[in-house]
Amino acid sequence: MTGKSDHLTHLVYEASLDNSLWPELVLELTEQLQSAGTGQLLGDENGEDLANLAEHFRRAFAISEKMVGLQEREAHLGAVLNTFSFGLALIDDTGQVMLQNRSMSDRLSGLEAPAGGLRLIARHEEGMDGDGPAGGLPMVRWVEACNLNEAPRALALKDAPHVNLLMLPRREAVRMGFPAKAAAVLLSTDLSGNDGLRAFAKQHGLTRRETDMAGAMYRTGDIRSAAAMLGLSYESARTYLKRVYEKSGVSGQAELITSLARSPLAVLRRRQVTGEEAYRVRRTIALSDGRVLEYFTLGPENGYPVVHFDALAGMTIDIVGYPAECLEHLERYNIRLITPCRPGGFRSDMKLMTSLRDFAPDVEELLDQIGVGRFSICSVSYGSGSAMAVAHELQGRIDRVVMSSVSYPGYKHPDWRELDLFYQMSGILGRYWPSMLRQIIPFLVRSVMQNVDRYFDRTCKKAKSAHDIALLSHPTMRRRTVEMLAERTASGMDGMVEENLLNAQGWDFAVQNIGVPVEIAHGTHDNVTPIQGAELLVRHLPQARLLRLKDKGHYHHIVTWPTLLARAAGHDTSIEDRHQLPG
Repeated sequence: MTGKSDHLTHLVYEASLDNSLWPELVLELTEQLQSAGTGQLLGDENGEDLANLAEHFRRAFAISEKMVGLQEREAHLGAVLNTFSFGLALIDDTGQVMLQNRSMSDRLSGLEAPAGGLRLIARHEEGMDGDGPAGGLPMVRWVEACNLNEAPRALALKDAPHVNLLMLPRREAVRMGFPAKAAAVLLSTDLSGNDGLRAFAKQHGLTRRETDMAGAMYRTGDIRSAAAMLGLSYESARTYLKRVYEKSGVSGQAELITSLARSPLAVLRRRQVTGEEAYRVRRTIALSDGRVLEYFTLGPENGYPVVHFDALAGMTIDIVGYPAECLEHLERYNIRLITPCRPGGFRSDMKLMTSLRDFAPDVEELLDQIGVGRFSICSVSYGSGSAMAVAHELQGRIDRVVMSSVSYPGYKHPDWRELDLFYQMSGILGRYWPSMLRQIIPFLVRSVMQNVDRYFDRTCKKAKSAHDIALLSHPTMRRRTVEMLAERTASGMDGMVEENLLNAQGWDFAVQNIGVPVEIAHGTHDNVTPIQGAELLVRHLPQARLLRLKDKGHYHHIVTWPTLLARAAGHDTSIEDRHQLPG
């Protein structure tokens, strides 16, 4: 084999162990295949080298797929365990916690585990040697005693005696199906930690204060203690409790607590109402062809409508994760923000699209149903294609378009290797090897969700803007990217794949026919969608101008979106950092 072939083979198997290397590998292979077309590939044995390399590629990709599949399976199982209100922990032979779910972690939080594990006391006064029940014994001693007697033990944490624990010995646990590697299994129940109260309150129409009172009774079992917990007088607490009894039909404290405990939702962790639920951010409509379209919306109902086309992850303007913080900016500029979820993404049903323009009828039907006439568009990054396609089809209703870090497939960068992964994937792989792009995108998305820090760290190394590096290093950016990717692809990745392919293959409409005013805000240090692409698009559009953002990179819209939206709504504002990432 030649040196190039040898290098690629090593890279193939390295990528099977490091998922973040797959795009780099595919692009390397793409370049070699392009060269092969002009007889420049790997020397005199091109055909044999390519056949061998293709076989290595298939094997390595299969290995990597299995590894990611196992990671996902472990993550799914962990997520299931974390929904339960009861605590579960596997303890090893040294008394240390091997694995625990979130409920158990919450109960043990803040307690330091010395050598030999946390100190426990007997719930019932069993006699033991050593420092006895009053002083507590290390976890390891209880594990030894529990396994010696082969009987479960009722215990409590020495430093938190209200936490009830049950320890199962190894043989008992194995018979139940727990792994034999665990020396003991620790279980814990907490009547105040489950979701039964929410279901009870909804069923009987309790007010917020009545619900609080029922919950306090559930936790304390005593009306005076419940009153003190809520900061109420004894008489006020009695009044609220009486209303709870009347609405629910229970006859007393014991029946109330029993009713809450036997709710089917008592096995699940207590869930708070999220911000997006409280503000009704996520909504759906039924389209005329029977499909469901989801859209996100926030802001004054009578505010100026701005339709937003987000990038691939869908978290630039994070009204789903942080509606209260976003609403402040939307109210300031009197903007009603509307983000349609593209086919196959989030809860929008999939439809086969042969053009980005095929999304325009869905957007038009959405706006008609919610009573929007004229509107403007704001898009970021790879949402540019959908934004331009809708502007092309619906320009009779559009006042203006504001785009940030635009991705224009009409521009071909002379040296794709110096650019970011996203340009390489769409501009090179999508153009020259679309079948591979179709295969690699789902795998890449899964890899990012499994190894988000590795992915962002590599992106930071290639970034040319200090501003981008600061944003990409922010923990909220990383966490919300994973969460929104998981939400967007929960029903499958076909929508994301098709949109990427349509973008990569080039727009099938003439931008010269888009007559509405267009502004493009672009960082001078953007290495994802180079500013030269924005310059070319401005020359092709009849009414367009470019706003150069000095020293900014591709991701400036994460913090400049309020002023970008303001410009889309017709305000003459400068593009500034008006938003800070939470956390």
